[in-house]
Amino acid sequence: MTTISTLTEATRFFNEQFPEGSQYKPMYSRVQVIRDGIEANGTKLEPYLRFQRLGNQLQFLASLYDKSSDTTLKNNVKSAILATLTGLESLKNTDGQSLLSTNAGLGAAPAGGIVLAGLVMARKGVYYSLGTADQSRVASATISMANQIATWIDSSSNPNYTALDLAVNSWRNQKYGNFALNGPILHAGGLALYSDLITTHTSASQYPKYNALYKFGTYVFDKCATLDATGTKASIAIGGANTPPKYGRKFFPSSGYNGYVGMGLAWLAHGIVYTGSLSTISGSRLINDSKKIGNFYKGVFDAQPNKKAYELSEPADFTGKKLTEATIQAVVALGYTRTEIDEMLATHTASTTGYLYTLAWNGDQTFLVALDKAVRTAGETVFLGSESTNGSSVIVAYSRTGEAAAHRAMGGFAGMLQRGISTVTDGK
Repeated sequence: MTTISTLTEATRFFNEQFPEGSQYKPMYSRVQVIRDGIEANGTKLEPYLRFQRLGNQLQFLASLYDKSSDTTLKNNVKSAILATLTGLESLKNTDGQSLLSTNAGLGAAPAGGIVLAGLVMARKGVYYSLGTADQSRVASATISMANQIATWIDSSSNPNYTALDLAVNSWRNQKYGNFALNGPILHAGGLALYSDLITTHTSASQYPKYNALYKFGTYVFDKCATLDATGTKASIAIGGANTPPKYGRKFFPSSGYNGYVGMGLAWLAHGIVYTGSLSTISGSRLINDSKKIGNFYKGVFDAQPNKKAYELSEPADFTGKKLTEATIQAVVALGYTRTEIDEMLATHTASTTGYLYTLAWNGDQTFLVALDKAVRTAGETVFLGSESTNGSSVIVAYSRTGEAAAHRAMGGFAGMLQRGISTVTDGK
């Protein structure tokens, strides 16, 4: 196994993935398409997905700016940050309201918390090198998003705890809820970062939303996590209603979903125990809860030769294998048709092992080394030229497989840079 500087690889990633980089390759992340919102054929992109992706971009760019000492690179990254901010400012809901300045359906998707986290990172770093007008843009957007999420936590659209307690179920020893956890946890996590790093409260308990943040964090594992017998491995079922095209998918964990839940928990820890710095990991139990998700997937990697983290796995026995015929029949017995289950499988069984890079925020480097090997073994990489034997890291090679992968890699790089994980590997 060869190790490479995280900062070196983050710089390589920036130069490839962003128009402001020196070797931009738009076929990978399609950063410019995400900013503009229009495909080459004229198709307009959905604004909430763009909002989420731009939040991923802002997290990565703000983190790279913070950690780099190269003046030319920092100037290029700053230009990219301002372009990303312009993209965020342009986004509107179907009523023509700005997503940055209105409570435009935050509970429906994870985008709001992802954007707020990126804004907090920008507000703590690059903000101080901006002109007055751009400082105002960053500050206003940060406060607006924090207020939106704080309002959402108090609103009827937020899943209230009484309803949640009554609606958590169990199927074949796997817990699942009547709603998806990743959005609420990321919203609360973004607000927790804001409370720790931006507000002037001297302790977490003084923040007005402290009790709500604590409930959000502990609810995940106390009510919805399925743990193994040792209590050290945990997965979260997707949950939610029986709505097409997902149907029975609610019973199962997925790597992308669990990666985002683990990232949100690591952010949320900052609202439970203040550290005042992204480089200092909170002593909250939520960090250990996040690491338990990584432990589950390490078991998944070890359970099969290709080390894939399948989008749908059979969670009850923690083997990490593909959905079995017996499990399919058990889903059908609940009232789903075999056609519905086949459609679900056809849509969602693609391996997404690399989505787990977002767990970098919990600081578990041992997991990241195992993940590099898993991603490489699973074949979720695009190495260029001689890189397959001597060159880029696995996370960079993974990021080249498509824009969804690239934006999860951004979350992973941001976590590694901010948490001080100094090296990545070639996965060998």
